[in-house]
Amino acid sequence: MIACIGVIGGALAAAWFVQNLYVAVAEIPRVQFSGDLLITDTAPGAPVNFVVIGNDSALGIDPDDPIHIGRILDDRGTHNADSISLVRVDPVARQVWVLSIPRDLLVDVPGSTEWKIHSASIIGGPELLVQTISETFDIRLNHYVQLDFLAFEAVVDQLNGVPVWFVNPARDLESGLDVPVAGCVVLDGRSALNYVRSRNYEEFIAGAWVSVGNEQPDLARIQRQQDFLVLALDRAVARGARSFTTMSSLIVAGAQSVVLDQGLTPAELIDLAEAFTDFDPASLHRFSLEVLPERDYRDLGDVAHFIDGPANQDALDIFRGVADGIARDEVRFSVVGPDIVIVDSEAEALANLDFDISGQRQLATTTEPSIIVYPPGAIGEAELLASYLIPVPALVEDQAATELTLVLGQDHQEVSIFFPQNLVEVREAIAAHGLVDLPDLGPTSTSTLPAATSSTSSTSLAAGDVTSTTSPLAPTSTLSNTLGRPPEGESCG
Repeated sequence: MIACIGVIGGALAAAWFVQNLYVAVAEIPRVQFSGDLLITDTAPGAPVNFVVIGNDSALGIDPDDPIHIGRILDDRGTHNADSISLVRVDPVARQVWVLSIPRDLLVDVPGSTEWKIHSASIIGGPELLVQTISETFDIRLNHYVQLDFLAFEAVVDQLNGVPVWFVNPARDLESGLDVPVAGCVVLDGRSALNYVRSRNYEEFIAGAWVSVGNEQPDLARIQRQQDFLVLALDRAVARGARSFTTMSSLIVAGAQSVVLDQGLTPAELIDLAEAFTDFDPASLHRFSLEVLPERDYRDLGDVAHFIDGPANQDALDIFRGVADGIARDEVRFSVVGPDIVIVDSEAEALANLDFDISGQRQLATTTEPSIIVYPPGAIGEAELLASYLIPVPALVEDQAATELTLVLGQDHQEVSIFFPQNLVEVREAIAAHGLVDLPDLGPTSTSTLPAATSSTSSTSLAAGDVTSTTSPLAPTSTLSNTLGRPPEGESCG
């Protein structure tokens, strides 16, 4: 009887949170985007691109807060974009990519002239900002989310603060950050806001206050913001955010100071919340654009110039959905190697990931490292296959080949059955192999087993364990060390 009452009580509590979530989301102010600036009608489970804007509205913040220094209280009109991020969410693969765009990036604002990108929201509001981002980076966006300072504070306070480890005392006289003692500090909403907004960050080192990272303040701030996001997600998980009701309470907490596009429905938010209840913050793919900083350009102060290089294009390709066009079941190849038992085993593992295995056979010779032989025009398929192999194999083009061949070498360890490795790391590993000779693919013996198929395998993965065939490969974070994590042997929280 007690157990039944507990189950009924839990169901009622969950229903109450769902109802509260629907009400809170329904009351959120909406921005009406015209035309096709946002593609909101996406298929269920399809990857979705959000543009997330943190504007510099201080409406609702304590009048005594240092954040008001030099600021005119607004009436929720147009504001500068204090932070700009693109967030790509793949609910099937349960992966999230975050790309931070420096607010000082110089861009051509449509209908205007060259300005810092954050100024687009002041010139023409959310519509012009979304248009500027879409046209500058050739990315189609699906949804718009705008947060202000009060929303940020509310969510952090709902988590009872976020623990951050400070190696040294820290401060920012302009943002109001004041951490007088090194070590673990639980930042509440106000102090966390002062921390992530800091552009004049200082640490007390060897008896003096020293400027840290302020040669490129916008980029240094992006790193603090991205790292704080990971710490906040860790805190949310520790506080029970894997529970749908807890996650709902976080959404409700920040809803009063959020603006959404007209197409983002409560149902879609709930679906996303449910899809990511088991999300591991450590798997968040976070990176920022590579830019060239410059000072005093036409009296605009600190500015940044976009670098049109492969790193930036690889990052942007994630949000363009470039890799969405190659599905694993469209990649057909044979698997060969010196040990037929290993060949059969790895072919089966790859078939379980929906790759199309045309056959397996044993070779008389061994290679070092593993090699993927691909026909002309199939490098994309070869890179996709390489992203599932540990370590990453070398790639060799064969003008006479009609399909791919995976040659398992002495260095091969395993097939990555959960998530692919990111595209940047894969390409770096391929480049590190240098030039590799085309291997001798003459057969010694053919497997006595039939070609592995994903539908008949007895070791196929449970639903949800395999990444989406439409999920793009993720570039690695350019921020390898998370600021604010305690050193080994210490705890914080």
